[in-house]
Amino acid sequence: MEGALLCFAVLTLLLQLSEGAAKGYTDYFGQYDYYSNYYDKDGEPPTFLARSQTFTVEIGQSVIIPCDVENTGSNKLIIKKLPARGGSEKLLAVGGAKVTTDRRILVDGSRLTITHALPRDAGTFLCHFDLEPPLQLRHTLDVQSAPSVKSLSPPEQVVKKGEEVVLQCKAHGNPTPIIRWSRQEGFMPSGKTTEQGQNVTLTDVDRHVDGTYLCTADNGIGEPASARMVVTVEYPPEISTEKDVVRSTEAETVELVCLVHGRPVPTVGWTHDGAALPDTHMDSEVDTLQDYAHDVYDAHTTQSHVSHRHTLTIQNLTDADFGLYMCIAENSHGVSNASIQLTGLPMPPMFTSSPNGEESHRYTLTWGTESLSPITDFVIKVRKSLTSPWQNTTIVTTPATWKVVTRTVDPSLAQEKNHPHYTMDFTLAELEVATDYTVMAKVKNKYGWSPLSEQFVFSTKKGNEAMAVLQSTNDATAASSASLSRLVVIASVFCALWRRRCSWI
Repeated sequence: MEGALLCFAVLTLLLQLSEGAAKGYTDYFGQYDYYSNYYDKDGEPPTFLARSQTFTVEIGQSVIIPCDVENTGSNKLIIKKLPARGGSEKLLAVGGAKVTTDRRILVDGSRLTITHALPRDAGTFLCHFDLEPPLQLRHTLDVQSAPSVKSLSPPEQVVKKGEEVVLQCKAHGNPTPIIRWSRQEGFMPSGKTTEQGQNVTLTDVDRHVDGTYLCTADNGIGEPASARMVVTVEYPPEISTEKDVVRSTEAETVELVCLVHGRPVPTVGWTHDGAALPDTHMDSEVDTLQDYAHDVYDAHTTQSHVSHRHTLTIQNLTDADFGLYMCIAENSHGVSNASIQLTGLPMPPMFTSSPNGEESHRYTLTWGTESLSPITDFVIKVRKSLTSPWQNTTIVTTPATWKVVTRTVDPSLAQEKNHPHYTMDFTLAELEVATDYTVMAKVKNKYGWSPLSEQFVFSTKKGNEAMAVLQSTNDATAASSASLSRLVVIASVFCALWRRRCSWI
């Protein structure tokens, strides 16, 4: 009797478990069975009304994933997602019921809506019926996002001149951003406005690569993103002068200027003919144009600087102030200097006349010079050029000697020229027709003679008439040479005959 009761209890339990599974309530472990009764074996199979699509949205936007279908019958539509970057599939909805806990996802029948899309939403969405064979529709979602960028190099790099610097950054975003480099101070060291790539290598650096570099990522979505890196190059002092030679006269005020660069900022001093000028205190803050240092150690000379421009000002100039000045700069990496000649001598003449003369036997030479004291004298040196395309070059076999012309400038004329720029002229006479000449000149003021000018070549008139005269001269010269040659031959024959006669006697 007890055995019969036990068998009846087991059969009753099995029957209840089977009915619960068929109705889709709970399985043996108390979990909901989403896949029970998932298809109707007897009805017409479902048909998707939509087709596979690719949806592209920007981050924050909403998108609808359509799984429109007909003839569903008692089959359950399953919507699940395969992540874009791999991983296990995620169940989102079954039979029109949302099963995901993501509040941004809404399910309305056969359509799934994602609000405020995020990059993690990208992937493949499957509209699926678990039939034999399975029936499914695939949609792809691409979520585009604005770029972000991160520097992989230190925010500031301090290096020495000649070393190498590598700047790197990394960008994220969809689509993949393009990285471009620029320099706030102007062009890149390569001379380009921008360069493309994840890194930039600066080799053999000097002060010209100093500055702030921007790594900018852009993919057309939202605003570009940038990261900045600063490169600071330490180097020995570098000096140049605004003028290597400064000309002046007594009682004037002059400025001698040196342009000094260096890091750390160099200290700068001045010498005159090898003797150090008295030290003055200079403001160490020289990195901006607003910083101005000004100290006077007497009423005659002033040292000052604005940023990289160091100036020695000499007032009420005297003869003792002329000479060689030197600015000397020093920092922890070395010492450098540059020289400036302060002189009262005139500037070497510069010829301004045309090299092609308009007269056959005369030429007017013009030149310019600069002197703050009146010009008192000038010297011109002139000679025929060694060769000339207008002459038979076999005629000139040795360099012509220089002819020197010295003249004194009219004092009243010089006194009228109350200006540093002078324009002077002189006419050379008794020149040969269609001939090239080389000329040099120098000028004098009360401090002495200027350096000799560079050589200047001019020619006398080379027109048809002049060429005819030259040709006749050449013909006459050639005829004379021919006559002389015939006389030499006759004399040689005569002497030969005479020696033979002497031998007969």
